[in-house]
Amino acid sequence: MCLSSLVLTWGLSLQEGAAPSPPKPVTVMTYNVLYSAPEEDVQKSLDVIEKEAPDILCLRELTPRFVRAFRKRLGKQFPHVWLAPRKGTWGVGIASRYRLLRTEHFPQTPHRMPALEAEVRLGEHLVKVACVHLMAPGARHERADDLLTSMEKNAVLRHRQAEALVRRYARWRGPVLVLGDMNEGRSGEAMKAFASAGFQHACDGPDADCGATWPGSAS
Repeated sequence: MCLSSLVLTWGLSLQEGAAPSPPKPVTVMTYNVLYSAPEEDVQKSLDVIEKEAPDILCLRELTPRFVRAFRKRLGKQFPHVWLAPRKGTWGVGIASRYRLLRTEHFPQTPHRMPALEAEVRLGEHLVKVACVHLMAPGARHERADDLLTSMEKNAVLRHRQAEALVRRYARWRGPVLVLGDMNEGRSGEAMKAFASAGFQHACDGPDADCGATWPGSAS
């Protein structure tokens, strides 16, 4: 299993110089459940989620098997869910203790990897929450591609995915949370694109508990 704890936040009110009222503490978590994980690891993933007890959870590589286990064990803890499981790596889901408003299942640009989006009312703020997955470094697009070629191509794709997400939320007049498996560190071009657009890295927060999405832990 791979724990991916990268969150990006942005609030327009901060750019306009307005002083936002202190928000109620809200915890968010993004988790790559690893589509090929054996049953033992599915339960370990649920252990982690149950222990962390986030208010809003983004799930990537979400499979029908994981959904069944999740609903059975954690369904009561997350009464508001929008789950779109798939076989393979393209499943996605949002689980929340808060009601999910105006949900949308959309294809990311340019690779059309699926993402979910919802609005959540947190105090006086209506927050846009996106659960995304940027292209894996080693994904091969052509049979003749070696690992280095694949990594170069996927770095370009991730950058374009990030730019598309920045455009998508440029006109939103409120806070945005972009959660997901970003598949690169802060030195990557996709992460630089987010930073240049004014997004803040949640791992800079005083109570953040973050780990690498790639390379990630295998246990």
